[in-house]
Amino acid sequence: LMNQVVTAIDKAVNAFGMYKYQHVNNTYILSCPLAALPFSETSEKDYPQEYLIQMALLAHQIQSVVSSFQTPGGEHLQAKIGIHAGPAAGAVIGQVRRFYCLYGDTVNTA
Repeated sequence: LMNQVVTAIDKAVNAFGMYKYQHVNNTYILSCPLAALPFSETSEKDYPQEYLIQMALLAHQIQSVVSSFQTPGGEHLQAKIGIHAGPAAGAVIGQVRRFYCLYGDTVNTA
């Protein structure tokens, strides 16, 4: 069931053009494309308002996707979603299995 839920959320995230940062246990963390591609040529003129709007719409879509699944007992699943905007830092960490990591109070608050 967890794989089906995460796969469905992945599809929604991709459809909205957002970036799946990671998922651990029952936590799924994503960010806007600018945090995922900090050196791209993405125009910042509409940032962060456009990304905030898209993130809110995506949150609504994720709620719909998750509630379409049921537990073996017949209860519909629910998602708890947090959104926050602000500064964050990103870096590639590690030597063996490199990992792009986001840091900052913005990440922690969401």
